[in-house]
Amino acid sequence: MYYGFDIGGTKIAFAVYDGALNLCHEERMSTPGNDYEGLQQLIRERVEQADARFGARGAVGIGFPGILNRHDHSIVAANLPSINGRHLGADLAELLARPVKVDNDANCFLWSEVHQGAAAGADSALGVTIGTGIGGAVYLAGKLIQGRNWLAGEIGHYPLPATMLMKYPDLPRPRCGCGRLVCFETYASGTGLERLYHHFHGQRASGHQIVGRFEAHEPHAVATVDCWLEIMAAGLATAISVVDPDVVVLGGGLSGLPALYEQLPLRLPGHLLPGVALPEIREARFGGAGGVRGAALLNL
Repeated sequence: MYYGFDIGGTKIAFAVYDGALNLCHEERMSTPGNDYEGLQQLIRERVEQADARFGARGAVGIGFPGILNRHDHSIVAANLPSINGRHLGADLAELLARPVKVDNDANCFLWSEVHQGAAAGADSALGVTIGTGIGGAVYLAGKLIQGRNWLAGEIGHYPLPATMLMKYPDLPRPRCGCGRLVCFETYASGTGLERLYHHFHGQRASGHQIVGRFEAHEPHAVATVDCWLEIMAAGLATAISVVDPDVVVLGGGLSGLPALYEQLPLRLPGHLLPGVALPEIREARFGGAGGVRGAALLNL
């Protein structure tokens, strides 16, 4: 049996999969604030309950929004103070008396899609989650690529291509949460879409409201989404030029927008070398379950 935990700032998802990767159990619970011991005990309780329920010692995987310190494999997760700086994998392995694997939640998302998902059978894949920020992950030659600093695939934090600042000279110049200016995710994320809508039209609306207005052909929303799609194509082209994947898998809150799959293949060639064969752009099969499912499958 495979047990997965996807730890977020407010919620933790827990799921159990059998050897054929069928979902056997799932639940969600509140993240216990800045309480590391409480978090460990919560995980321990769920693992022991699952062991008893399924008559097995399940393999445990943990996904989280952050990276691993390359020197000592402690967790770097600024938005999760309860685990930031902690050796969560090693501590849980001791507590649970079994190996525990941990990885970035975007890596877990793509790992899930590699196994029976939208990237199944691909030799290489780029995973991109479009939510409050932009998450990214890279799969090559049968494995996830973490990189020296666990930063492989972090496309949200390279700068917006200069061609976009030339095409849209009145774009805002927001400062990212990482401290730098004009990071790709400050435009291409759901938050970025909201920022563009407000900047161009002086109105505040959620990403999903903007999408609804776009689908209803509201002129301001149409213009904003047109700009956002061009930014998305330019930013993805940078990653595609480096990784050259067979497949790009999109997940996250805005990944269900049909225009992404209609427009990106039309817009990407304008940002790539002439004659480049485009990767397939696919929507994630497992959607919101991808993170916890991928965490469980880290032990495959």
